Amino acid sequence: MRKTDQFIALFEIPPAIAPHVSVFAEPEEIDLIIAMDGKTCSTSEVSRLLDISKDQAKALLEHAYRRHFVHREVEGKKVGYIFDHVDTTGKPVRYMPARFYDRLDELAMYGNWDDIPAEVREEIANWWLNEYTEKIAPVVENIKKDPDAYQQIKQKDFLLLEEALAQVEAAELHAVVNCDCRSSTQGCSRMIESCIRLDDGARYTVERGLGRQVTKDECKQIVLATDRDGLMHIGTRQTPGHGLFGFCNCCTCCCFPLRASAVLDSDRVYPRVHYLARRNQELCTHCGLCIRRCQYGAFHHDGTRLQIKGKQRKAVVFDALKCYGCGICMTGCPAGCIDMVSLPES
Repeated sequence: MRKTDQFIALFEIPPAIAPHVSVFAEPEEIDLIIAMDGKTCSTSEVSRLLDISKDQAKALLEHAYRRHFVHREVEGKKVGYIFDHVDTTGKPVRYMPARFYDRLDELAMYGNWDDIPAEVREEIANWWLNEYTEKIAPVVENIKKDPDAYQQIKQKDFLLLEEALAQVEAAELHAVVNCDCRSSTQGCSRMIESCIRLDDGARYTVERGLGRQVTKDECKQIVLATDRDGLMHIGTRQTPGHGLFGFCNCCTCCCFPLRASAVLDSDRVYPRVHYLARRNQELCTHCGLCIRRCQYGAFHHDGTRLQIKGKQRKAVVFDALKCYGCGICMTGCPAGCIDMVSLPES
């Protein structure tokens, strides 16, 4: 079997992108995956398998780790943020081969994704969405059974802007990373550097070569900018006993959690809706900005016209059944006529 074919099989590369291996994999990385042959290895074992020094093996593994060709493991458990090949208890770290699904984050967000033909990118983005949907399906089923129980999933709830900012305020470490969904799908022109990682999420993200660390104030300004750009804040509400990881700033055209929700028949349950918009008709000027901001069509024109302060305007109507409680309409309303009402929790 040719070396490239071995790599394609071991790294579980979809057929559509197989002809473009050289775009996303370096020769040393290909040799590493083939040498590991699906097994978890120590630095010494990689040194022996590739007939290189331990220092060379360490450098190669660190490079491969940051490019998502391998994961770190301690005592059979995949780990994230650790120092100098040992965790805080001094146990040795081993490396487990990743697969192409894991490589896609770095490739689409910071790699040479645009060097791959557009039709292949589209096919792989759809494949990625399907893989993601299958991966989260069991957890989403648990959420359907008990929405209030803690589930280890990153985009569980729609967050209001104030809730997102409160998480930023509560965190000690902050990072911003490109949105993998928008980077790969390229479905709209909204902000790319928009996903927020906090505390352990920030440590892990930066260590893996994704994103950049920012100050708390910088982080708040980025969140405010995403809100102005019409992005919805989706993460997990702060839960006692569980640390922060971060949240994403999403659009319906690109973002996997929102698109997967329809496939998994989890409307309003995952991501979970906690609020409903409420409009003060007397204050509303029917400017229509809420129509442009709402990605679910909850605000729309019904064909009628109104006289507002001597000017004729198209009437804006609100359909509460289409509201997902993201709050984007409220933060963009120049008249301040919209607020968010908490829904009763189950």
